[in-house]
Amino acid sequence: MGWSQTRYAPLPPVGRSTESDQSAETPDISASFDSPVVLRTVLVMDDELLRHGLMHIAAQLGAVRLVGDLQRGAGLVDRLRELAPELLVVGAEAGPDLPALLAELDPAPRVLAVIDGDDPRELALPLIRAGADGLVDRRSPSDELRAAFLRVIDGHHALDARSADTLIDELRAQAEPGYARLLTRREGEVLGLLTNGLDNRAIAGTLFISEATVKFHLHNVMDKFGVHNRAALVATVLRGHHV
Repeated sequence: MGWSQTRYAPLPPVGRSTESDQSAETPDISASFDSPVVLRTVLVMDDELLRHGLMHIAAQLGAVRLVGDLQRGAGLVDRLRELAPELLVVGAEAGPDLPALLAELDPAPRVLAVIDGDDPRELALPLIRAGADGLVDRRSPSDELRAAFLRVIDGHHALDARSADTLIDELRAQAEPGYARLLTRREGEVLGLLTNGLDNRAIAGTLFISEATVKFHLHNVMDKFGVHNRAALVATVLRGHHV
């Protein structure tokens, strides 16, 4: 955490023990270290169980002061402005909205994103691009999560072992021919339902996921196909450029 060197007080000369010397202020050894940084921290994620687990781990860190436990929804930006977080811990579902959210906060907080999904490859790189300073997989050991917290708090980027492996796999996949057709299983499911005429709500209900997660997957699919809206995506698929 960046401790400074100990500051020692000079020793009094030998043989000059006087009343004034004895009454001199005793050096406070406990003040010889700089205090660690403590960041105002807010959690924003929809999974209540995951939020509570992260709150328990974060509360064990002396560098974190929890000031908010929020879910996404109306009024989120206003609430975050009131809380003025210096560290924002978000779930993967916040990915599509993260750039706009950070743009509304001044100064922008540091961001630790928690990946939670059957195929984390579909989440890792988009979250980094969206502004996350660190990534952790919810299945990782708690000591890796604590280490990632502390690195982000210290102003560094951080990945746990699972997230590092995920990013390497994704970057290697991008170098392969035909990357635009390399969709994850869930992305393929969402795309198939979209081309069958279902809207986001119907897709979410069919796959038992949130509408925000559907939006996130569609954003990734459009990025891989090089299109910028749903109509262009459907047209591209129907022309035969499908998975």
